Amino acid sequence: MSGIAKMSIKQRIKSAMSKKYLSWMDRRSPTSKSIKLTQKRIYIIPSKMGLLFLMLVVLMFVNGVNYQNNLIFSFSVLLLSIFITSIVVTYQNMAGLIISAGHGEAVFSGKTTLLHLVIEHGSRKTKDGLKLGFDRTDSLSLSPIKSKRQVTLNFKTGARGFLSVPRITLYSVYPLGLFSCWTWVRLEFEGVIYPRPLFLPYQYVGQTESGEESAQQSVSSGVDDFRGFRKYQAGDSLKHVAWRQFAKTNQLLTKEFEQPQAQGHWLDWDALPGYKTEQRLQVICGWVVRSHEENREYGLALPGLKIPAGRGDLHQQACLRALALHGLAKPMVNAT
Repeated sequence: MSGIAKMSIKQRIKSAMSKKYLSWMDRRSPTSKSIKLTQKRIYIIPSKMGLLFLMLVVLMFVNGVNYQNNLIFSFSVLLLSIFITSIVVTYQNMAGLIISAGHGEAVFSGKTTLLHLVIEHGSRKTKDGLKLGFDRTDSLSLSPIKSKRQVTLNFKTGARGFLSVPRITLYSVYPLGLFSCWTWVRLEFEGVIYPRPLFLPYQYVGQTESGEESAQQSVSSGVDDFRGFRKYQAGDSLKHVAWRQFAKTNQLLTKEFEQPQAQGHWLDWDALPGYKTEQRLQVICGWVVRSHEENREYGLALPGLKIPAGRGDLHQQACLRALALHGLAKPMVNAT
C-alpha cells in the first residue's frame, strides 16, 4: 500500500472520529443563551508540567522507600498532597461560572464583528487566570473576576443570516499550572450578518433592454445644481468623475447634483431576473448602501415583503436586516 493511500485512510479515520466527537459534544453541551459551568461541562487533565511533577514525586517516593530515607519520603508525600489539592483548586476556579451571550454587532458578510459576553458567579472567591477564545493559540486573558465582568471577542463572520458562533473555549491552569481545566460552550448571540454588498448600477422593473430608464424612475446623479463630491463607487458613470480633483489628490471622486425628484425609488427583487438568490441579495444590498450614502428616499420590495420608501439609519437597518434574513428561519435553541 502506497504512502498516499495510508495517509488517506488515516485522514478518513481521523475525520470520522472528529465528527463523532463533535456530535457527542453537541449533545452534551447544546447551544444556549446562558450556560452555568457544572461538573458535567468542566474537563480537567494534568498539564505537561503536571505530568513531569508527578513523575518527580514518584521517583522521590521510590528512592525514599528504597533507601529508607524518611526526609525524602515525607517530602514526596507533601508534594503529592500539593498535586492532589491542585485538582480541587483548579476545578473550583471554574465551577459555578455563568457565561451569558449578549449581542453581536451587525456587519456585512466577511467582516469582523464584536461579540459581547457576560461572565459572572455568585462565589465570594475571585476567579483568576481565565482565558477565553476560539483557539488557545489566540485567546483573551481575563483579569480576575470578583463577581461580574463584560467581555468582548472579535469574530470573523461567514455567510449572511442569523449570527452563528462556533464553540468558545474557556480554560485555565490556575493556580500552579499542574492541571489544565477547560470547557467548550456554544452560545446564541443576538445579531444578524448582512449580505456582502455588490455595487452595480441601479436597475428597475420595466427597464428597457438598452438599459435606459424613464425620467420618473431615474435615480442616478442628476445634472442640475452641483451638490458636492463623494467617494467613487464601482458602477458610477465616468461622466460624473471629478477628473480635476483626481489630478490634484490622486483620489477618485464622483460629482453629485441636486435633483428635482420628489418620489423615492424602489429597490425591487424582480429587477434582477438573471441573478441567483445570493447574487440578487448582494446587489440590492449595494443599492441600499449607496442610496443611504446619497441620502435618497428608497423602498425595498422582496418576495413576500415590502418596506415603504424612507431614509435614515433606522430605515437602512430595516432593509439590510430584511436582506440578511430573506428565506431563513429562526434557529431553535435551548432555554437557560
